[in-house]
Amino acid sequence: MGFLGLFKKKEDENITLPNNDAERWIVGTYAMWSEYAEGDWHYFAGSTKKSGPEGASMRVMLRRDWDVSDKSALLEMVNYLTSKYQGKACAEEEIASGAWNLCRATQLLGMGFVGGYIDREEMIAESFKIGQLMQSLYHSWSDLYDSYLKGYKEWRSSQGDDGQSDIAEREELCLKLKNAPDGPCSLPWQLELK
Repeated sequence: MGFLGLFKKKEDENITLPNNDAERWIVGTYAMWSEYAEGDWHYFAGSTKKSGPEGASMRVMLRRDWDVSDKSALLEMVNYLTSKYQGKACAEEEIASGAWNLCRATQLLGMGFVGGYIDREEMIAESFKIGQLMQSLYHSWSDLYDSYLKGYKEWRSSQGDDGQSDIAEREELCLKLKNAPDGPCSLPWQLELK
């Protein structure tokens, strides 16, 4: 492999790596999913690459699990997940488990980026909007992760499956990520997202 080939390989590996703390903050909102899906939470959608099998895998998951197969469907699903929390007062019970939807919305944007449905700039801009909404509804990483877990448990229950082992695994991942000295929750909660 020549110099240009090595450069291209290095460039491909770095494209999914956040460039600054604000981008790392966004990745932290769905780090628990990245780790659960056996990815690396340090990268967008837990993926160290954007091309080849990684991009194809994201497209398969988006189509299979979310019925998303293009940019329009992606943005429509993100809007569906976030709309009830925007522009009006939410009921406390919606906020108590709402991070489940909000974290999945930023996750979907990351997946859409890795899958090639949305470019990096738009993914970041849309993620920052959702991150600012999260900051307005929750007081800390701990609040966000607790709400995410509550929403996840409610979702598992609604599926007719108590999923106790999966719930226990998510709880363990959230605890690990919240307590890691250099983990996603080590960033200031009220970090300016722009």
